[in-house]
Amino acid sequence: MKGSLSGPTFPRRGGPPGTRARALRFADPLLRTTLVPTIAAMKEQNRYVLGESETEQLRLRDQSVVLDPLTRQLHTEAGITAGMSVLDIGTGAGHVAAIAADLVGPSGHVLAVDRNPEALDGARDRLGHRREIEFAEADLDSLDLDQQFDAVVGRAVLMHVSSPVEVLRRLGRHLRPGGLLVMHELDVSQEWASVNTPLLERVRELILQAFGIFGIDSRAGRDLFAAYRSAGLPDPHLTLSAPAGGGAEAPSFGWVNALAALLPYLEQQGIVTADELGIDSLTQRLTDELDAEDATLLGPLLYGAYCTVD
Repeated sequence: MKGSLSGPTFPRRGGPPGTRARALRFADPLLRTTLVPTIAAMKEQNRYVLGESETEQLRLRDQSVVLDPLTRQLHTEAGITAGMSVLDIGTGAGHVAAIAADLVGPSGHVLAVDRNPEALDGARDRLGHRREIEFAEADLDSLDLDQQFDAVVGRAVLMHVSSPVEVLRRLGRHLRPGGLLVMHELDVSQEWASVNTPLLERVRELILQAFGIFGIDSRAGRDLFAAYRSAGLPDPHLTLSAPAGGGAEAPSFGWVNALAALLPYLEQQGIVTADELGIDSLTQRLTDELDAEDATLLGPLLYGAYCTVD
C-alpha cells in the first residue's frame, strides 16, 4: 500500500470568499418539511441524498477547496496526463472534471456525467468555458456509452451506489486496453480528532446515523481494495490522505455543513431538530470546544485506488 496520512490544512475562516465557515440555514420548520422529499422517496428514486440545491452547491464548493489538492495528487500519481480522454462519473458540480481537464490539457478531453440534470446545468454554468470538458446526463446503474476512455475517475461516488462492485465492472468496460481506473472514496467511520469532545461526538453520531438511514457506506474508502478485486480488476495501488487542522484552522465547518445538509431528514425521523442542535452557532461552538482542548481535527480519510486495465 502506497501513501501516508497527509494533506493540506483547511482554509482559515478569514480566507477567500467561499472558504469561510458557514452553517447552512433552513427556512421555517413547516416549509422545510413540505419541500424535503421523504427518505422512502429518496431511496426509491436512488437520488443523491444531499440534493442539488444552490446551498448544496456552495457546500460542495467549500469541500472542494479542501479535497481538490488531494484528488489532483492522486490523479497525477496514477498517470493522468496531457492528451488523455477521461470519463468523470458522478461529476456533480464538476470539481473533479476540472482537475482532470487541467491535467489532460487542450489536447485532451473530459466527459463528465451525472444523473441529475440540475447538477449538470450548474456545472455547465461554472465550467462552460472549458473546451476540454463535455457534460452529459447518465445513470451509473445503466451506464452504456459508445466510446472508451484512457481513464475513468470519480470521487465520493461509490459510497452512494447500491452495488459499487457492479459499477466498477461497468466502468472497466469503458476503458481502452491499458486504461486507468482511478477512484477516490471517503471513510468517515474513524475517530475525527485527537481529543473526542462531547459536541464533536454528537455531530459524528448524527452524521453516521443519517448515513445508516440512507444506506450510504461510511467506510467505502477502506473497502476499495476488496471492491476492485470483487469486480475482477487488477489489484489497485492505494493511497491514503486526510485534511487536518487545529486551533483557528480547526476545520469544523466541513462536518457541520454535512450535518446541516442531512438535518431535514433527521428531523423527519424525529431524531433531532435544528433548534436542539443550535445549528446556526454549531460551527463556532465546535471550533471553540476543540480549541480549548488543543485538539487536532481530521477531515474524512480519503482512500485512493487506481489500476491499469488490460
